[in-house]
Amino acid sequence: MSYFFPNATRKELRQKTVDDFERHTQVINDIQERMALEVVETIPLWKDLFSIRIITPFNDWEFDDWRDVYVKHGWNEVKGEPKLRRIINIEASDLAKGKFKEEFVHDKRSDKWTEFTKEIDGVSYKRNFLDDKQKFWSYHVANSNKKSFQKRQYLIRDSSYDLDCLEYFTTIYLHEAFLIMLGVSIDDMDRSEFSSWMIGGVFLDKQYDLPDWFKNNFTDFKEWKILKRRFGEGDKVSKVSIEDGKVEFDTIEIDTKEFIEWALKNGFIEKDTTHFRDGRKAPYEESFSKMLHKELLAHYLIKEGKHHHEWVWNTTVGNGFNSFNYLGRLLALNMVPMKYWLPLDRNSVSWENLEHYIVGVKNPKNQVSMPNNARVIEDIVKKLMEEHDKRPLTEYKDELKKEKEDG
Repeated sequence: MSYFFPNATRKELRQKTVDDFERHTQVINDIQERMALEVVETIPLWKDLFSIRIITPFNDWEFDDWRDVYVKHGWNEVKGEPKLRRIINIEASDLAKGKFKEEFVHDKRSDKWTEFTKEIDGVSYKRNFLDDKQKFWSYHVANSNKKSFQKRQYLIRDSSYDLDCLEYFTTIYLHEAFLIMLGVSIDDMDRSEFSSWMIGGVFLDKQYDLPDWFKNNFTDFKEWKILKRRFGEGDKVSKVSIEDGKVEFDTIEIDTKEFIEWALKNGFIEKDTTHFRDGRKAPYEESFSKMLHKELLAHYLIKEGKHHHEWVWNTTVGNGFNSFNYLGRLLALNMVPMKYWLPLDRNSVSWENLEHYIVGVKNPKNQVSMPNNARVIEDIVKKLMEEHDKRPLTEYKDELKKEKEDG
């Protein structure tokens, strides 16, 4: 049995999730811009300091690298003040919850650190290593958060409406069920893009006030809380490895059948509605549409995808929109599939029927020129006539021949 997001609500739910991530992206973008402005306004040598590579918050700038920049530009070197060092203790099991302990101790390294002063255009500047480093690291994190949220937003927007995962796996993880509740299919999802969000939330400096609706962590979503309350008491706690084994976090395994039963009951998913779109059932019987899909795939007329997916027309060299038009004309001319055409009193092209399955073609009825791959399409129609409809090829009608007969 196949499962899908409910046809009646899936677009609205998907758009709601995309809009939510877009709002978060905008907040982070605004903060990143403010941080960038602060760097430019307070650190005159910011361009040169950008050349010092940032790797991690605990392994990035070295004092000597920073000092070389200021010495090179002729700043006055003065004795520095003692600095405190923040130590963070965090357990892997608490990482997803955002829990950690921190304390501040004297940083012995600062005993050897100097500071730099200079007057520029009547403004006196005094810069120290840790302050410069903190500002650049904050900007770096904000910029990384912005890019990550944008990627997640695009992944959500472009994900399919199919839920093959519910067929393939006997169990799913709690965080996968969470994405399903947001209207996001985990099929073919690049989960690495969600990894930092899943293990640590959004790292933002406390000085920046966030809106009340801002969700710093996926556990802030009501959907997560619903799932945790319903399935969180399970005894199947597993460690999930992401980022090529660099990071592990605890999650809960859910029996797929149990989740399906619950999700169906609450309207989060529905049973197989293959090619049920815009309130319309599939116009052709499944035996025909499956054979048509197979032939179009075999000749690269549509992009790779399963039968119950939307079929994306493959607009490559030699296969344009006129190829789609020619396919529609030949199917109608030859009344293929016969079972569909027999009850009708005419065999004019129904673009709506083909577009029920195939997407990505603009104004198909206007693309009337003869395609370069006409022979390929003719062979497909002949095969459908012979193998699906069980009709002899003597009944096949050639479009040019018909025009001569009509003329």
